[in-house]
Amino acid sequence: MSAGRDPRAMSREELVAYFDRGGDISELLRDATRGPDLGPTPAPESVPMVVTGVRLPSTIVRQLDELAGNDKGGRSGLIRRAIDEYLARHAGEAA
Repeated sequence: MSAGRDPRAMSREELVAYFDRGGDISELLRDATRGPDLGPTPAPESVPMVVTGVRLPSTIVRQLDELAGNDKGGRSGLIRRAIDEYLARHAGEAA
């Protein structure tokens, strides 16, 4: 981060720019405090959905949002369906 700059005071755009330039998350975590113990980590198969991040061009995100419209699943639902279709078409193939 820029010297002396508190990340909590940065705008979203400033944080995005910082990480787009390869910024290090350790600066954000330096003053972090330990939260409450949430218990043991659940087994992966017991978690129905996992949040993951994917970088997409803004034009594609706008198109996804337009296609989703008022659909209950929204952008995430469209992406999940597209991935399901892709995996079905390529079942058994190795990358």
